Amino acid sequence: MRLNAAVQKSDGPEIRASDTPTTTPPFSKLKQVLFRIAGVDLRTCGLPDLRTVSVLMLVAAMALPAAEIDASALDNPRAIPLPDRAMETRWTALFQADPAWVSRQVAYLAESGGAIAPTLLAARLVYHGEPWSRRGREEVHGRRWKASDLETRLAVLREIRWRREASYAPVLGWLLTTDDHQLVLGSALATLWFLDSAAANQLAAALADPRLVPPGRNAPLPGSGQPAVRQLALALLMQMRGPEHPATAAALGWALTETSGAERVHALALIEPGTAQPLLRAAVLRLAEELAQGDANEEVSTALTVACTRLGTSLDPHLADALVRIAVAGQRAVATAAASALAGNLAWTATVPTIAISARANADQDPAVRHALRNLLLRVDPRQAAAGDPASAWTSLGAHRERLARWEWERYAK
Repeated sequence: MRLNAAVQKSDGPEIRASDTPTTTPPFSKLKQVLFRIAGVDLRTCGLPDLRTVSVLMLVAAMALPAAEIDASALDNPRAIPLPDRAMETRWTALFQADPAWVSRQVAYLAESGGAIAPTLLAARLVYHGEPWSRRGREEVHGRRWKASDLETRLAVLREIRWRREASYAPVLGWLLTTDDHQLVLGSALATLWFLDSAAANQLAAALADPRLVPPGRNAPLPGSGQPAVRQLALALLMQMRGPEHPATAAALGWALTETSGAERVHALALIEPGTAQPLLRAAVLRLAEELAQGDANEEVSTALTVACTRLGTSLDPHLADALVRIAVAGQRAVATAAASALAGNLAWTATVPTIAISARANADQDPAVRHALRNLLLRVDPRQAAAGDPASAWTSLGAHRERLARWEWERYAK
């Protein structure tokens, strides 16, 4: 903030620190307070620019104590005392069945509420009662209130996430353990992570794994019964803790082996190639068993295709045998995926039934399947990769691979 003694280069005349006024400029009291907080000496500092004032205001805001939430007022939002009529009108509007400009009303209460603003936002977030006024028939009113209540709570969560005050963390934690709406839980979990990452990770593990019962409770969280909530919580755990963390591994293992449909595909897509191989191996073997039993559908094919792209170099004989069966008898998508996984990750010392692979590679009419299987043969038995035509590219590639193998062996023998 202080000007250096050196000359400041500019288009105008040279200005030195000694040339600046030694008297205090006629700042307002607010600016003087801001400068004192930042440690700036007004006697040696010139007029600040707009950026400097903005930074100082931010420093002052961070230095102010965080507002607290009055827990006793959360159970009775009607009894919260409001300073003026304008705030009363906007506060009451948040409890109507058809409020107008919900986000604007919430922002006004947060900006003008002062010390009671956190209490107001928290009280509206946890409110689960009826609207404060009734209009029209009960059936229409109930549907309208449910939609407007959701809109209002999401607007409150957005305001809390923007402000990021630590006093909201206990309220968000309570909401995550009692609510079951996927949009509310998703927004609350993301907001809590900004305020208290440790608590967010613990609750995310409980939401992602319905088998887990958090401390102090005798049943899983209500939100863990929603597939969309489990997917969001698992994605947060994978990104923040990684697949090797025990809580993440437990939730990921449950999603891979105990779920089906889009949730299983989502869990597979979260895995980075080469990671979480024990869990991925169990998932591939289960999918291969479903495929062998005739339970294959589009979801199983998609899951197998995604899983094969995540496999690493640790293909044990049991897993390799399952992939060979898929490559030989599976449909186009899973057959090509399994063949590609084998060609890229199979150990050189592994043995696979090349006769069955070669038979399908020569008989299948689908060029994608033929090329995937011949690419696999090129890895395990280059002589069988030839298509029977001396002018074929696969014949040339097979001969080239054999020459490379002989050269490597001769170099090793020397």
